[in-house]
Amino acid sequence: MFLIVSATNILTPLLPDIRDEFGISISAAGLIVGSYGMARLAVDLPAGFLADVVGHRRLSILALMTLVAASIVGLRAGSVEVLIVARIGAGIAVGILATVILSTLSATASVANRGKVMSLFHVANNTGIALYPLVGGLVGLAVGWRATFIITALLAVVAAALVLPILLRVELPSHRSSTPAAADDTRVLHGRQRRIAIAVTNLGVVANMIHRHGFRNTILPLYAATALGLGGVSIATAIALMSVTGLVVATPGGMLGDRIGRRRVISAGLAAVAVGDLVFILTGDLVSFLLAAALIGFGDFFTSSQTALLSEVVPARDRTKVLSSYRFSADLGALLGPVVLAVVMDVVSAQAAMVLAAAILLTASIAARLGVPAIADRRAA
Repeated sequence: MFLIVSATNILTPLLPDIRDEFGISISAAGLIVGSYGMARLAVDLPAGFLADVVGHRRLSILALMTLVAASIVGLRAGSVEVLIVARIGAGIAVGILATVILSTLSATASVANRGKVMSLFHVANNTGIALYPLVGGLVGLAVGWRATFIITALLAVVAAALVLPILLRVELPSHRSSTPAAADDTRVLHGRQRRIAIAVTNLGVVANMIHRHGFRNTILPLYAATALGLGGVSIATAIALMSVTGLVVATPGGMLGDRIGRRRVISAGLAAVAVGDLVFILTGDLVSFLLAAALIGFGDFFTSSQTALLSEVVPARDRTKVLSSYRFSADLGALLGPVVLAVVMDVVSAQAAMVLAAAILLTASIAARLGVPAIADRRAA
């Protein structure tokens, strides 16, 4: 996951160079970034069904080949339209692979350690998202923006060498396979209970991604610059602090969910992040801004419990499909967050956008507490 997520934002710092080379508008440059996210959103739900029909291994091979091919197209792009096609291909490939990787992690875990195991996905994903813009900036400075596609292609080849042998050894249950049901099915829900539990958990995913992409990456930088007078270095430091603290608590948070129950951890985590959002209203200088940033980062301890819970409330053969709904919810929140919160900030105020973000998180926290039945947290026999 760490290797393939390079395609997500390694190119982002170099958008000004691309704009200058092709002579495009800011809107067109934004489309280059947005096309990747839209492609991921479009493929998230079908990925689970495709994995059942085609098979996880074949689908992974096709996705990795697509990522390499898209990188080659991007490297040789002679127009912005071709570059957008390359970004769409990369988004499709990474969206599919993310679902397969989540399913594989879940299949190799048990009720006793699934939160800890699933946290590795979030650590790998978030580390890559934090690191690759820096890599892209340095590579672009040295040899130009096209070289980032070479790096992405090479990393995809390394990823293939790592993950394909693993998929040969791991049997992922599906409706087409003869694999028996998993032994750790003590938390499987049925009927209306299952539908509600999946819906409220995915609501929490959407709320968290609205916060992450709309609040952290959009509202906070604008608020820090306009209301607090902070510069780019100070703002970048705060964002980095949020990422680092989030990585530190990811695995311990997953282990906590394994011990005390995923529903409690998810509800508490969403509420903690909501409180952190409101704390920013009280910030008045760099020190208080950094302290609030650290508080929000520590609230990220619940994310792996969301994927673990979704994996456990359905039979093993349905895990890939339900995890594809998780990926869809995450990308939907990432798409909605910046738009919705930026409009509120523009029309009303930054404080109103912060209150809205907190309200969305608190609503999701209450929904998780009420919508996921206690039996979903019962211990395996």
